[in-house]
Amino acid sequence: MNYELTKSDLKKLKCDMLVLTRYEGQKPSGNFKKINDFLDGKLENKVESKKFDGGFGKTVSFDTFGKIPANSIMVFGLGKKKDFKPDRIFRAGAIISRSIEDDIINVALDFQLGNNKWYLSSLIEGLHTGDYKFNKYKTENNKEKEEKNFLIVVKNKKSRQFQYEIKYAGYLSAAVSNTRDMVNEPPVYLTPSKLAEIAGDIAEEGGLDIDILDYDRIQQNKMGGIMAVTSGSEQSPKFIHLTYTPGGKAKKEIAIVGKGITFDSGGLCIKPADGMRNMKMDMAGAATVLGVMQAISHLKPAVKIHGIVPTAENMTGGDAYKPDDIITAMNGKTIEVINTDAEGRLILADALSYCSGIKPDEIIDLATLTGACIVALGNTIAGIMGNNQEMIKRIEDMAKDVGEKIWQLPLDEDIKKELESDVADIKNAGSRAGGAIYAAHFLENFVPKDTQWSHLDIAGPAFFMKANNWHSQGGSGFGVRTLVRYLTDL
Repeated sequence: MNYELTKSDLKKLKCDMLVLTRYEGQKPSGNFKKINDFLDGKLENKVESKKFDGGFGKTVSFDTFGKIPANSIMVFGLGKKKDFKPDRIFRAGAIISRSIEDDIINVALDFQLGNNKWYLSSLIEGLHTGDYKFNKYKTENNKEKEEKNFLIVVKNKKSRQFQYEIKYAGYLSAAVSNTRDMVNEPPVYLTPSKLAEIAGDIAEEGGLDIDILDYDRIQQNKMGGIMAVTSGSEQSPKFIHLTYTPGGKAKKEIAIVGKGITFDSGGLCIKPADGMRNMKMDMAGAATVLGVMQAISHLKPAVKIHGIVPTAENMTGGDAYKPDDIITAMNGKTIEVINTDAEGRLILADALSYCSGIKPDEIIDLATLTGACIVALGNTIAGIMGNNQEMIKRIEDMAKDVGEKIWQLPLDEDIKKELESDVADIKNAGSRAGGAIYAAHFLENFVPKDTQWSHLDIAGPAFFMKANNWHSQGGSGFGVRTLVRYLTDL
C-alpha cells in the first residue's frame, strides 16, 4: 500500500475513487460542498435519496459519469463530530479499505484531518488493517494484487508532525501485519524453532541484540515450567531474548514478555476437538512482542527494551507432564500441577523469573491466558491487572487512543488464597470462577521484587473468529499498537 499527502483541487484530481466524508447531521461544507456545487447539487441529491445521515460507517457510492476526473465517489459517514478522535479514525480507515474493490487502485481521501496530532497515523494504520489478507495457502486466490495508492488530502503537507506520523504508521503497520501473519500460520509451520527464526530475522533487520536459549540452556537455567510443558512434544522449546538499546541515555528499561505456546492440545488434560480449533493462536502474546520489537527497532525511542519470548508446544506424548506433578520454576518456587491445560502461566513463570537478571523498571506481559477472561469481558476486550495503578492507567490511556479495548480486573486477595497448595508453594490453577484473576495472581509470584508489572490477558481480542466490516478473520495483532505508542511516548 502506498500513500502520500496532497493539497490538490479535488475537482481536478484524477483517481479511481474519491472518498468524501461527512459528520452526522452536518450540512454540506468544505470539499463536499465544492464538489456538490460543481456537480449542480447531484451529490447532495444522491445522499438524500439514500437517506444517508452521516452515521458512522455508513456509505453512499456512485459513478461520476465523467463530470470530474474521479471515476466514482464514496461518501463516508464519520458519526458525531464530538467522537471524531484517533480511535474512531482508525476504525473508519479500516472500513473504507475493506469496502474498496481490488480493481480500484488510486483512491483520494478527504478526511477532515486538520493538523491534529495522531489523526494521520491513525488513518494510515486503519487503511493497512482493512487491507490485510492472509491468502498464503489458497492455491487460487493467493496471487499478489496490485497495491493501492492513497492520496490523503491535508492542509499542510510539510508539517513535521505529519511527516513523522507517515513514518511511524508505516513501520507500525508493517509490524502489525507481521504479527497477524505469525498468528495465522498453521502450527505445522510455526513451531518454536520457526518463531526463533523469525525473531532472528527481526533482530538482523533492525539491528537488535538477540540471544536464543535452546533446550540445554533452558535446562541449565532451571526453567522447570518450560521443561514441563514441552515434555510431551517432539518440538524443541526456545527461549528468545531480544534487546533494543537507544543511542543515548535510556529514560527507562522495560521488559515485554509474551506467551509463545505454538499449539495447545491441553496436554494430558486434553481439550475437546472444538477446543483445539484455532489453538495455533496461543502464541499471540509472543507474536505481539516480536511485532513491537520490529517496530521499535525502526522508531528508536529513548527507552531500553527487552523482548522476552518463552515458546513451546503443549502436547500429549509419553513423557508429558501430569496432574499432581510438582515442578520448580526458575526462581526456585515449587508449583503443584492441577491442570496441564494451564500451561501458559508455567512458561511465563520462568520468563518473569528470568527478568530478575535484567532488573527492568517495568514488565508488561501479554498472553492468551484464560477463557475466563473472554467470559468476563467478551471477544473484543483484553483484561489488565498489575501491581502499579499509575502504570496500568498509562497503558489504558494509550489503548484508548489507538482504539484497542482494555479493561482492568481486580487482583482480589480473597481469590488469591485458593492458589495455596498443601504440597508445594503454589498451585497452577484455581476454580473456574475468577479464572483470569487466579492466573494473574499466579504470575505475580514470579515478578521480580520492587518491579512495576502489568499483565494483559488478550485471549479475546487476539483472534477474530469471524470477519466483520473492518477486520478480516484471524489474528488481529492486538497490543502492538498500544505498546508501541506506550514505549515511544515515555
